[in-house]
Amino acid sequence: IQTTIMKNLLLLVTSFVLLSSSCKKSKPTNPVDQLPPETQTGANTFGCLVNGEVFKPGGAQLSGGSLQSNFQYLGPGPNGGYYFVLIGRSQPGGGSTQTSVGVFADSIKINESIRYALLQRKKGNASADYFGIGPSQVSKFDTDGLQYTGELFIKKLDTVNQIVSGTFWFDGINSNGQKVEVREGRFDVRYTR
Repeated sequence: IQTTIMKNLLLLVTSFVLLSSSCKKSKPTNPVDQLPPETQTGANTFGCLVNGEVFKPGGAQLSGGSLQSNFQYLGPGPNGGYYFVLIGRSQPGGGSTQTSVGVFADSIKINESIRYALLQRKKGNASADYFGIGPSQVSKFDTDGLQYTGELFIKKLDTVNQIVSGTFWFDGINSNGQKVEVREGRFDVRYTR
């Protein structure tokens, strides 16, 4: 009888240990795993890490919606040339806080398989910014072409189906000297002309 009691007690302890180990919280997932996959099909996806936190567009109803992409030729002359805009906006719950991540190419005809340095925002440059609007503050972090730069890589440009996909990263600074790190950026969008 004593052997049976010992076996039952051992079985009970083993079961308790197994159950309690399965109830433990699992490790938090890697933030990169929460970003959309890198595709090249025109899936209208966009995501990145802003200071290590996942950023994905959604909820924005003003300023062009949650995801905006344009690639167009504006003609010759000083205000002409090619212009590429890619902006993801997030406005959780439609509230008063909105953030956006933007990548731009002014007077540059982007091409597939090309890497563009993200520099100061002006004609002839590619650039990027992170913009935040809160209840009591507005803050814009820009690449400056000196210490705060980044890279845009166009993996696919399909001008027939108007699809552009690629990756980006950048460091930005605001007027108060605060910094932002944007990493692991990826997009696969259909653009308008």
